[in-house]
Amino acid sequence: MSNFNYKVKVLGAGSIGNHLAFGCRTLGMDVCIVDTDSMALERTKTKIYPERYGKWDETIKLLTPEQVPDTRFDVVIIGTPPSSHLELAIYELANNPPSIMLIEKPLTISGVDEIKSFIEIKKRSLDTRILVGYNQRLKENTQQLIKLATSLKLGKLTGLNSNMLESWNGILGAHFWMKDEFDSYLPYTEKGGGALHEHSHALNLFLYFAEQFGQGNVSEVKGEFNWVEHKYGRYDKEAYLSLVLESGLVGTVRQDLITWPAEKVLVSTFEKGKLYWEMGGEVDFVRLTDLDDEELEVWNFPKTRPDDFIGEIRHLVYLLDSGSMQSPIDLEQGIETMRVINAAFESDISKSSVKLNR
Repeated sequence: MSNFNYKVKVLGAGSIGNHLAFGCRTLGMDVCIVDTDSMALERTKTKIYPERYGKWDETIKLLTPEQVPDTRFDVVIIGTPPSSHLELAIYELANNPPSIMLIEKPLTISGVDEIKSFIEIKKRSLDTRILVGYNQRLKENTQQLIKLATSLKLGKLTGLNSNMLESWNGILGAHFWMKDEFDSYLPYTEKGGGALHEHSHALNLFLYFAEQFGQGNVSEVKGEFNWVEHKYGRYDKEAYLSLVLESGLVGTVRQDLITWPAEKVLVSTFEKGKLYWEMGGEVDFVRLTDLDDEELEVWNFPKTRPDDFIGEIRHLVYLLDSGSMQSPIDLEQGIETMRVINAAFESDISKSSVKLNR
């Protein structure tokens, strides 16, 4: 069993940086948070961290980049806006590669040509394991649904639909220090905001369950978007994806920034019933229904919001301790999600389906 005495560098003092720093400290890891903005570091200490978790943790070191010691970190977490993810990842790999690098979702912004270059750089950095932060794959209700799909003998999969629908109300509630969405990159699709980037857990879960159920990868994408134009740019407030899998099954993904209360549900339909994956504020669920949606059984998984990230960090510790070569959140899964995102935006421009070539 590990003593969790790992050194962690968290890049970015925003929402995700605080969540993951707290997860690391919960497991007793040595943490520093690094940000180019000293005001963001101060806000972490005086507002975000203590208001979320009860009090500031004095063991956490708050540093600007020039203050970071020349030491090897076991884990580097990149929790900055998506447009900076790959640049920072490449720098870390070139200068002080860790054992594990965790890049927050999405891997990058849509349409970035640097993904291919990054793949080649990663091939030369064999000592670093790179993960992308789609932590919903690691949660108990996710694994429970996969087990039930086999053990209940529900027959052939006939439908797969994944939704992450949540307005700015929920997002700003979790980012209580922001005046409105324009205090961030979120209302700029070209910077990694908008519904398809921000709520890409829905797409990523769709891909995960499709793989687990033997349906293969996405082979064809049709994307439709509802755009909001504003004086600073634009963002997609609704994204609807129709996805053809290699098996021939056609499924859908819906993500938006207008639905309230939030709806975060994946429905897997089989010949003999349906399994629902649901994410709540204090409880996650798996529900079994018949084909008419008559509820048959429910499995509850109580949790807090920090638990989502503590579980993710616990997974990193497992990988560090065990040397396992298998992880549901490996880089390749984040790249596949970006392939579909890019194809969806391309489809919206061309107003036609886009086939994926690998």
